[in-house]
Amino acid sequence: MIEALNQFDTRLFYLINSHHCTAMDWTMWVLSSRWCWLVVIALGYALSTLVREPRRWWLVLAGIGLCFLLADQGSVQLFKNTVCRLRPCHALPDVHLFREGCGGLYGFISSHAANAFAIATFFFLRYRRWPSLSRGKALAVPVGFVVWAVLTSYSRAYLGKHYPGDLLCGTLFGIVVGILIHLFIKWMEKKFIKCETKS
Repeated sequence: MIEALNQFDTRLFYLINSHHCTAMDWTMWVLSSRWCWLVVIALGYALSTLVREPRRWWLVLAGIGLCFLLADQGSVQLFKNTVCRLRPCHALPDVHLFREGCGGLYGFISSHAANAFAIATFFFLRYRRWPSLSRGKALAVPVGFVVWAVLTSYSRAYLGKHYPGDLLCGTLFGIVVGILIHLFIKWMEKKFIKCETKS
């Protein structure tokens, strides 16, 4: 069973990684880069938190930080250093890489996917409903984060860094982290509002 899943994962990886062109190479590389992440998160934060609820800016910022901390460290300590599955670019021949080396030895689960989906889930749950806006406008930023997370995850297989299975499991882990951080921040918010009311 495990071997069959591994073979399917490898075939799917080659299907994604072997179809490339210059424009897509650059697009996927940009999506994986840190400065792209900074721009996307800063823009989403500004359009949602700073515009809609500026008094809660620190709670949302804390949520973003916790999402990164738990998703990133959890993906490494709980999975990468435990499962020890080699990245495809370390294990397979004829892997297409673009502008950078293979990276760390192990790839299960994808930290990029875990981080991106933790952030996307956190923003989606917090801003999926907004009474003063139409449903389409209210969902613009949350859905934008989900699209960004999907494309970012896809870029990791395209760039030869992860198997699709690494991305799927990273996605699921990130969603769980995003839900937990959303619930924690909601609890913190209730405590903050209670203290604010008393004062």
